[in-house]
Amino acid sequence: MNILAASHHTLKNLILFLEQIDAETYRQPLTLFNGSSLGEHTRHILEFYQCLLRQHSQHDINYDRRERNRSLQQEPNNAIEAIHQILYQLERVDLYQPLQLIVAYDTQNDDTDAMPTNMKREVTYCLEHAIHHMAIIKVGVLSNFPYIALPNDFGIAPSTIKHQQSVCVQ
Repeated sequence: MNILAASHHTLKNLILFLEQIDAETYRQPLTLFNGSSLGEHTRHILEFYQCLLRQHSQHDINYDRRERNRSLQQEPNNAIEAIHQILYQLERVDLYQPLQLIVAYDTQNDDTDAMPTNMKREVTYCLEHAIHHMAIIKVGVLSNFPYIALPNDFGIAPSTIKHQQSVCVQ
């Protein structure tokens, strides 16, 4: 499975989750998450993809400059619509487009660092980031809303799935 197919599969799994959750549950602060919600984790996933897709034409990617759209964390239907837009846009990108990633890790000033990358690498980053946050969402769902049915591979890295399958075969 290539990176676009993997992103498509993962984001479709996120839609399956979003189609089952009502807005009140989606935005409910969870003690397990130190007061953040399932919606906030979903918004965070989508913002990274959106940031990449908005900024790639400028050839510089800075995830710190992503838009923070609260409606994505308040209304599951808004998140579903955003995913459809992301999937549409991903199908049209040049994965080999060279980019420059801009990062800032100093909280005391605005110094940045830059490194060469490309669209394929950044889509990979967004996918890995999505899987990570979906694993967190899964913990929240299983702990608080066990009636929500998640796909078996929701929030699990492909390498982990392969490893688990190989252990079961032995």
